[in-house]
Amino acid sequence: MPIALLEIENLLADVVTSNSVTSNSSKFVVIDARPEPEYLRSHIPGAVRISWEDWCECAPSAAPPILHEPGYWGKLANSQERLFEKKLSDAGIKQHLPIVVYADSANSKGREGRVAWMFLYFGASEVYMLNGGWNAWVNANGPVQLGKRAPCLPGDFRITLDEERRVSHAQVFNNLSGQSPLMIDTRTAAEFNGDCYDYQPVKGRLPNAILFPFTSLFLPDGSFITKELYLEIVPSDILTATEKISYCEVGVRASTFSLLHEIYTGEIIPVYDGSIMEWGWQLENKTQTK
Repeated sequence: MPIALLEIENLLADVVTSNSVTSNSSKFVVIDARPEPEYLRSHIPGAVRISWEDWCECAPSAAPPILHEPGYWGKLANSQERLFEKKLSDAGIKQHLPIVVYADSANSKGREGRVAWMFLYFGASEVYMLNGGWNAWVNANGPVQLGKRAPCLPGDFRITLDEERRVSHAQVFNNLSGQSPLMIDTRTAAEFNGDCYDYQPVKGRLPNAILFPFTSLFLPDGSFITKELYLEIVPSDILTATEKISYCEVGVRASTFSLLHEIYTGEIIPVYDGSIMEWGWQLENKTQTK
């Protein structure tokens, strides 16, 4: 299975045995998806910091200034395979090692899921989300490293896009007819109903949308809900619809939902990474993008 959860004790055993996730004896490449200030305060020894915002295209030039700030435009940049391969190589990402991504669970609002989804879209063959994230690592008394990571040897990641994991604005726009596809909105009820965030070009939800909040994916301790609980609480339409797409505000929470759904059901739900921000901008400006 290309995506799975990794329990803290499994990664902890590897770090303790190898003394670092970057040594030759390590079984994993560990990715810290948290913001840089959190990473610099402390992180899992040897972890590479990769922020989802650094891989997105720029918002349209005519968009309001706030949409040009990091984190407000979620569409992954296109046609950047060579540039992205160099960035991954510079970060020491190795093609042959499984990738483990962590953030701070529900507090990170899906950062680990977005980065894990990105690696799968780039063609990584084995990716894990660390169950419980950073807080669980600290509670398990896992070793930590402060400041920047030491320089590393170049990696060897080669990108082969897995197109079934992603849909564009044009694909969503052209395919929305009748009751298909089912659009799975992973934001809050307030966002779904258009009751917050005035900076959004258009508030509300996409056509044919059903709400399944991102926060439903977590237990009180920050770990992911079990498969049994997921199948109990997920709306039946999500399990039975033949065509479905996930989205949120900028494709971060949606990515985490899609990956957990895949882990528990084996079904890949593509992510509309442009999400409500791109949708609203295109609707407001009456334009289409490919």
